[in-house]
Formats: sequence, C-alpha cells, structure tokens
Amino acid sequence: MENENYSTAFYKARLAELSIELKKYSRRSKIWAIIRLITFIGVAVLAYTTYPYNGYSVLMIIASLLLFLYFVRKSAENKEQLNFVKALILINENEIKSSKQDYSAFNDGKEYIDPNHAFSYDMDVFGENSFFQLFNRTVTQTGEKKLVAYLLNGTQNRKENIEAIDELTEHKTWYQGYLAYGSTLEKDEAEVNISEVIEKPFPYQSWVKVARFVLPIFAISISALYYFDIISGLQFLIAAVLLLLPIRQTLKTTNEAHKALSNIGKRAKAISNQLEYMETVSFKSDLLKQYQNELFKQKENGKVGLKKLSQLVKEAEYRDNILVAIFLNFFFAWDLRLLMKIKEWKDVYGDKVKRWEEIVYDMESLISGANFRMNFKDHTTIPEITQNEQEEHIKLVELGHPIIPLKKLIKNNFILPPTKQFAIITGPNMAGKSTFLRSIGINLMLAHAGFHVFAKEFVFPNRKLYSSMRTSDNLKDETSYFHAELLRLRFIMDAIEQGEQVFIILDEILKGTNSKDKEEGSSKFLQKLNQLKVKGIIATHDLSLTNLTDQYPSIINQYFDTEIKGEEISFDYTIRDGVAKNMNASFLLRKMGLIDK
Repeated sequence: MENENYSTAFYKARLAELSIELKKYSRRSKIWAIIRLITFIGVAVLAYTTYPYNGYSVLMIIASLLLFLYFVRKSAENKEQLNFVKALILINENEIKSSKQDYSAFNDGKEYIDPNHAFSYDMDVFGENSFFQLFNRTVTQTGEKKLVAYLLNGTQNRKENIEAIDELTEHKTWYQGYLAYGSTLEKDEAEVNISEVIEKPFPYQSWVKVARFVLPIFAISISALYYFDIISGLQFLIAAVLLLLPIRQTLKTTNEAHKALSNIGKRAKAISNQLEYMETVSFKSDLLKQYQNELFKQKENGKVGLKKLSQLVKEAEYRDNILVAIFLNFFFAWDLRLLMKIKEWKDVYGDKVKRWEEIVYDMESLISGANFRMNFKDHTTIPEITQNEQEEHIKLVELGHPIIPLKKLIKNNFILPPTKQFAIITGPNMAGKSTFLRSIGINLMLAHAGFHVFAKEFVFPNRKLYSSMRTSDNLKDETSYFHAELLRLRFIMDAIEQGEQVFIILDEILKGTNSKDKEEGSSKFLQKLNQLKVKGIIATHDLSLTNLTDQYPSIINQYFDTEIKGEEISFDYTIRDGVAKNMNASFLLRKMGLIDK
C-alpha cells in the first residue's frame, strides 16, 4: 500500500509541474502564430509594393521570405516541445489510472494470444485486463514486439537486464521523457523502420558528381551578368531553363528519395531526440553503458548518424515549396547535392542503423520493466534462477499475482526441495488454486525474461515453463474437448522427451472424460512425470491423487481451504501442507438456488 501511495504521489507531483510547462508553451505557440502571420503579410506587401522588381527589391523579398521561414522553424520547435509536454502529461495521467486498476490506456496484446504457446494462453498473459496490459509501457509496435519476445521466450541476459532495470528505476523522470519522445508520433509514423527504408537504392549517373559544383557557378555567373545588365532578361531566362534541365533528368530518382526521407523523417527525428536525451544521463550498469558506447562513443555512432539523417530530411523537405525548390536548385543544384549526400550517409551509416533501432526498441522493454518495478517496488524482488541441476531447489516467499489489487492480495509461500518433484494442490472451488498456479507461472515468466518478480524471495531452477490449464474443443477441426486435452499433454510430453528441462503447471487435467477414467489417467500421467524426473505442480479436485504421496516420496500434498458457518462461506486463499477436507460445490449450488436445501 505504501508503495502504491508513493508512486501515485510521484505521478501527481509530475502532473503539477507539467501543467505549468503546458501553459508556457501554449502561450508561446500563440505568440509564434501571430509573428508568422505578420511576417507572411509583410512578404506579400513587399512583393506587391516593389513591383516591377529590380535587384534590390528581389533581395529584400528573399530576405523577408527567409525571415518568415526562420519564424516557421522556431514555431515548429515550440510545437514539438508542446507535444512533448502533452505526451508526458498523458503518461502520468495513465499511470494514475493504472494505480486504480484501469489499464485501458495500454495495449492488451490480444493479437499475441496463442493457444498453442507453451504457457501464455493458460496464464492470461494477453487480452483485456491481462498481465501484459498492466506491464506494457512500450510506445511503438516494434518495441512492443520486443517486449513480447522477452516474455514468451525469455533471455540469456537476465542479470544484465535486471541491473539495467534497477538503474532505470532511479531515473523515473528521465525514462518518462524517453517514452514521451517516442510517443509524439502518429501510429503509422511510429511504426516506420528506418533501416528498411534507407536500404532502397537511389541511383544516379556519374555526371552528377561534377554537375553539383558546376551548375551553381553557372547560376551565380548568369545572375551577375543579368544584374549588371550585360545580358537581357530573356537571355537570363533561357540560360536558367538550360541550367535546370540536368536537374530535371534526375527528378524521378530525387522524388523517390524525397518520399523515402519524408516517410522516415518524423521517426528519425524522434529517435534522434531520444538519443540526445539518453546522452544526458551517465549510466553505470553494463548493458546501458554498452548501449551508450554504441550510440555515442564509437567513431560512427548513432547520435551523429541520426542527426545527419534528420538534417537530410530537413533538406529534402525544403523542396516541398515549389518556389523554394526552384531557387535552391538554381543556385545550389539542391537535388543533385541531396542524392550525393544520401549516398555518402548510406556508405558510412547504412549498415549500422538497424542496430541503433534495436537499442531504441530494447530500451522500451527495459523501461516497461522499470515502470513495473517503480509501481510495485515494495512487492517485487530480483529472482534467482539456479543452474545446478543436481540441487534444484524451489523457494517462493510471499508470492503474489500483480494483477490482483494490493488491498485484496493474499501472498503465499511455496517450497519444493531438491528431493521433491511434484506438488498436488487440492481444495474447494474458488479457494485460490488456479490463481496460485498462475502466480507461479507469471512470475516464472518474468524471471526468465530478466524482469523483477512479484515476491519477497524467488529461487527457481533454470527450467522452461509448460502448462495445461484450459483447453477447448474445435468444431472446425472436429477436435473434442478430451482430444484437445490429450494433444496439449502430448505437446508437453514431446518437450520432455526431446530433453528439455521443464517445469509443468497442470490444472484439473482430463476433465473431458468420466470420473473413473480421469482418476486412473491422471494418476498414471503423474507417475510417468515422476519417473521422468519432471518438476511441476497440479491442482485437482480428485482427492484420490493425493494417495500418490504414499507411493512416491518425491510428491507432496498441499491444499487451500474454505470455512462454512451456517449460510456463510469464507476463504483465506492461503496454501497449507496436507490434503483438503472441505469441499463446497453443493453449498454453492444451494446458495445460488440451483438445488434444494
């Protein structure tokens, strides 16, 4: 509770600070709009009053036009800062909502639901009000996919991830800014991969290399001749048209390059902003220091490369205005220089940009972990995944499920010593068995992914998680419920027989057959798992399975209980050693008026 209040207080304090910033940039935005309008009117008035034009009037018009463009740029910069502050405000508003279990602002990942995955479907990782919706703070689809890959497949860099996340947690304001820079784009702009766009070829002929220098000299020369009345206006016009013909020859390629740069422009700017922002912090963890080294300290680093790319985008965008494009191409052979600059950039940075993007997207995943740690700091810890196959000890202290509101959460302890392999969990309906199983599954997923777990202590062997908790029939494939269960168990057994070290979570298996078959089949399946040295846990209403502990010392019994007093029923959701004695199905049926008393 204390941590919940602390995080909420932090978000509210941030909102108070940001509201002041919002007013400041909103006020400036209005001022810049007025200045732009006055300057634009000034250009129009100057163009009207100085007609017919001479050399001086043309220079005055050009100067006033450049001043207008300067004010447009300053206004755009203010707008960027205003959008940045708005993004930060939205981030903190959403976090306050999430503290009240409203996760609707975050993607629930329903597109990643896969009934055939080893565990995610059973653990409700994705979907409405799912764990993913609680955890996910990525702001791009690629960043989101990176996070999904961590959760579903784990990582070999668990220690490095945890260290980075712990450090990021100390920089709460900073990582919000990082996300804000990435979230100021529209969805289609945010999903652009620079590396894919920049790989496209923009070929040109060899004469372009010379023409980019010769044509500007020619343009300045004929302008000087015209200015000093050495040539007539008609002669100047003919010479100008001839000068622009070579540029027209490359127009198709230049337009394609312009379109490509326009597509990646806002994304490149956003990443460039993120990198500049990332450089403001001196990280100490190995992973974040490695990222900073690749992005800032290497000779051909990401900061410089993306800044140059953003500059190329700006230079391409100057062509959007036809009059400006003619002026730039006439005096500077702008299109030819642009093609050359793109090639030069690709030669130096083309094979590196994909790695820079990977780092940027990976940071979103790490920040999701840091935000989770921030919101539940008093309830989370660093997991220990042990590598010793000879002593596989499981120790879970004050384990909980993060999706359950803290005021309702009951935490549990669970120990499976090296000499034990399987735990059979019994108990009445609604007593907490399935929630407990999912608590283990979700936290084991987090541990493998390199994130903090929702427990006080979490020690687990390095085993992959497999589960069978929910199955369904499939009319399309003519698959019965029972057949679907068998296919799921076969899927798990295949992994075991292929040599994978697994931890299995089962919930009331073989529900699709009669009681006698279920009892016998479940018992024999558990015996086989025990013989194969598999570790796991099963929840069941079938009390006969608990007799396996008499035959196999490696199996233990634990249970959840209920208390019935008259017409009232209560649950404490606490796991205990032993076998359940109280069942409540008949009581609940009577309580709901479904059977007679």
